[in-house]
Amino acid sequence: MRGISSVIKIHLRHKLSWFYLPWIIMSFSFLVNLLIGVLIGGEALYTGGLATIYIFMFVTALVTAVQLFPFSMGFSIRRTDFYLGTLTFILLISIFSSAALVVLSQVEVWTGSWGDKVHFFHLPYLSDGSWLVQFVVNVILILMFAMLGLGIGAFFLRFRGIRTFILLAAVMILISGLSLIAMRYEWWGPIFIWFTKQTAFDLTLWMIPIVLIIALCSRQWLRKSTV
Repeated sequence: MRGISSVIKIHLRHKLSWFYLPWIIMSFSFLVNLLIGVLIGGEALYTGGLATIYIFMFVTALVTAVQLFPFSMGFSIRRTDFYLGTLTFILLISIFSSAALVVLSQVEVWTGSWGDKVHFFHLPYLSDGSWLVQFVVNVILILMFAMLGLGIGAFFLRFRGIRTFILLAAVMILISGLSLIAMRYEWWGPIFIWFTKQTAFDLTLWMIPIVLIIALCSRQWLRKSTV
């Protein structure tokens, strides 16, 4: 437990990356969109600025794995402790961020979408359901993006640059190939219909097995990585 708490303390020293920078950038995006909504008048503005928090979690988790893992090994922290400490911290930061987003979403509702000028935190479909449902959706989404970053970082530490590039290229080729197959056999219609029948909560539940698989793979890659 001491090793895990040490890893969490190491992450807490990087408050700029985990806490300040994502929220500063998102706040700036919100203010810009609010200003645009005021200037253009008329219809309310729906924006995708909320995606900033998810993207930052992905990037921060990736950079954390690549930079802090060798640093932690230099302090004789066990690989398992680094993995568990990082996983625990990501879960905690996901819960904290999700709670903050739910509060901001409710404030947006109470203010009538900031005077019916901009929809930023409370978006159709994504914010459907009770505040508890919104909280769970955001936790899983943030956790998913962060684990993707951690997984790619762990893969890089295990196999280094060229193999990581090959992996990402293979994933892109696979996605493109599946897209072409779906187009060839006209599967996009049924796929679209299936998605329209699912709620945001339903779709995020499908991400849980993916998160678990990435977590297990990351553990193995970190255990066998070279510092």
